[in-house]
Amino acid sequence: MRRARLAAIGALLLAASGCAGGGDAGAPKKITIASAPNVFLSALYVAKDDGLFAKEGLTVEIVEVESGNDSVAALASGQAQYADIGFEDLAELNKAGDDSVVMAHDILNRVTLTLVMRKEVADSKKVTAASPLKDRLSALKGLKIGITSPGSPTDTYMRYYLGSVGLDPERDVEIVPLGGGSALLAALEKGQIDAYHLSPPTPYVAAEKGFGVVLIDGPKGEVPELDKFDYTAWATSRQWAQDNAATAAAFSRVLTQATRKVKEQPDAVAGQILDDLGSTDKATVLRTVRAMSSALSDKGCFDGAVVQRTLDVMLRLKILEDKADAAEGRLWTNDYNGC
Repeated sequence: MRRARLAAIGALLLAASGCAGGGDAGAPKKITIASAPNVFLSALYVAKDDGLFAKEGLTVEIVEVESGNDSVAALASGQAQYADIGFEDLAELNKAGDDSVVMAHDILNRVTLTLVMRKEVADSKKVTAASPLKDRLSALKGLKIGITSPGSPTDTYMRYYLGSVGLDPERDVEIVPLGGGSALLAALEKGQIDAYHLSPPTPYVAAEKGFGVVLIDGPKGEVPELDKFDYTAWATSRQWAQDNAATAAAFSRVLTQATRKVKEQPDAVAGQILDDLGSTDKATVLRTVRAMSSALSDKGCFDGAVVQRTLDVMLRLKILEDKADAAEGRLWTNDYNGC
């Protein structure tokens, strides 16, 4: 399934490779961004709402997608200039001989997926957030587990969790693709699934409404192997960035400025981004903004040693099938983020 998806993305990239033309001089500075609404993208929403992009002469359009797979497809097809994706997608594309996409601005330095289980199921399994990590993961046996889509981080990292405690994802659980966070939350509340993991806030919502128990709080870095780990970054077309270097630099510069506000003024940011998230629950969003702050990259800079560790861990966890090249210029670049 994953190999087929990547092959399709590779074909889209080849088809789109001739569509990225136009340099900074005289070109409209419009940027289309493909992303699923998420608190870890707070800097993006703040930058747009505060007019920071406009001050740099940029017009930014955010196209909403349901999952990371859709983000990759939008970027690959040329429908978007930026998408927030994981290093595993680029590593697989690079392995296939396609290097037309590059990471240009880091977002998260740990895996923030947060595992939530239906309260009655957690009670019957006798697990809580204070239980040993192995016990929390072993409690997934026999459950219906929701994911966004096959091959997405919610799928690949869940398979890692299961395998780490000797469970077979094909035999010991039922994995159910459901789409975005709202669908997963609704399915958990209705008892259609027993657990899922996703970056907050929806796992926090389930806990605060009383029908869910958070067993792994991703922003806290509770899984040591997935801390100090380049989980998500802004990727762009390598050719587009080269042809529009000043625009790419301005995009990163604005995100860095907005990230400072997210870290320094979480209360203000929580109220500001409610519409972007489609939420009215300021308390939960504020909790999530505060939780996410420590996981956000300050300046979007990539550290070669952290990239190497990320790719090595992905290989060990079988998220990647083969060793990937961590050298600057292969999957990532600091050329546009001022680092």
